Amino acid sequence: MNKKELWLKLKAYHFDHLVPSHLWDYVTENFDGVNASTKAFASKIARKCGWPKKFALKAITEYKKFVYLGIVSDFSVTPSKIIDQVWHEHLLFTKAYRAFCNDVIQYEFDHSPELVPMIDQTGTFNAQYLETIALYKTEFGIDPPFNIWAVPKFDKQAAPANGYESTKKKKIFEPGDNAMYYTDGPLCSYFDSSEQSLNSEFSGFEGGDGGGGGAEGSWDSSDSGSSDSSDSGGDSGSSSCSSSSCSSGCGGGD
Repeated sequence: MNKKELWLKLKAYHFDHLVPSHLWDYVTENFDGVNASTKAFASKIARKCGWPKKFALKAITEYKKFVYLGIVSDFSVTPSKIIDQVWHEHLLFTKAYRAFCNDVIQYEFDHSPELVPMIDQTGTFNAQYLETIALYKTEFGIDPPFNIWAVPKFDKQAAPANGYESTKKKKIFEPGDNAMYYTDGPLCSYFDSSEQSLNSEFSGFEGGDGGGGGAEGSWDSSDSGSSDSSDSGGDSGSSSCSSSSCSSGCGGGD
């Protein structure tokens, strides 16, 4: 399986059988093209986290990108706060999440929370978070949406800026195994390289958009290291799914 094949499988995954879909979800599916099961999952997240439904759909899109990055990377990725909340909601459906890993991505994408915040762990998570952002830009050829990616799960104020590196994956893959996911070129090289085409392929395909987040500004390396929790603003990140989230630090997946 190459990167494009992996991406198309993730893109086509609709969170079936996680949350009961309402009749209206099926009716509106015929008009806006958003799968009813994905809508039902987005509605659950929106209610729990206090997000607009369109923002929840956008967050689901970005969650799929995060999973993709976690598979193709050679290091342990670390999510933003928003994406971590979507991940937790997916993990709650243990049987469905197990099937997702086994049948869809064919990869054990484990969640590794930080149980007791420690400066060394936070420093590593910060390095992984910044490397995850950089890999996003390389693989998708576009900048991550600021209002979803700007705020990490861990406390950035406690993160040492220097002296830490991402945790490299320990498993050495054999040819023909999952290594094929990251031995070919960037995913964006499989698509028309124009910005319009890349945005069309990688942004908003679940029917969501960047609206409602309350965060503005262009993305650069200073954004990822200087924002605090207020940067997510109003609807996007001011409410958190604390009942299902891990502790103040979250290392991510590998």
